[in-house]
Amino acid sequence: MSVRTAEEAVAARDPAGVDAEQCRKDLHRYLVRRLHNNEIANDLAQEAFLRYLQLPDAGVVRKPDAYLFRIAVNLIYEWRMRKDRAIVTYSSDLVERFAATLACSGTDDYERLTSREHLQKVLDSMPARPRQVLWMNKVEGKNYDVIAKELGLKPRTVLNALARAIAHARRVQYD
Repeated sequence: MSVRTAEEAVAARDPAGVDAEQCRKDLHRYLVRRLHNNEIANDLAQEAFLRYLQLPDAGVVRKPDAYLFRIAVNLIYEWRMRKDRAIVTYSSDLVERFAATLACSGTDDYERLTSREHLQKVLDSMPARPRQVLWMNKVEGKNYDVIAKELGLKPRTVLNALARAIAHARRVQYD
């Protein structure tokens, strides 16, 4: 007894005489276009043919090629659902080792010191009101309305001052 491929079995079950090879190529091309992965497309195409073969009465299906494509669409959906539900693992040992590595490196202290010095230069070169608004918003975490009340300004003025402070910081950063 010879071993038949899933495509040959589909052609044998199909009373309409579907060209199994052409159907396989079309289905594979469709899956590759949707998944951008040849191996997964091969797996899902094979699974689509196998699910078709598991039908109790294939004679009821009027268009086997369309039915195969419908099975493939469902398989893509199932595959994406499984992929999105991938288990995320958390290793506290790994986090502790990473934190220890960061704490031991002397370059981080240097980088922090230089970034603080750079930040101080940026703030010193900024006009008083934008600097004050930026500080209150970013460091103290106050919103525009609270800053406006404390400084006796309109919220729109606070927003403009904050925008000027951020623009100034960006200009100084690239100088």
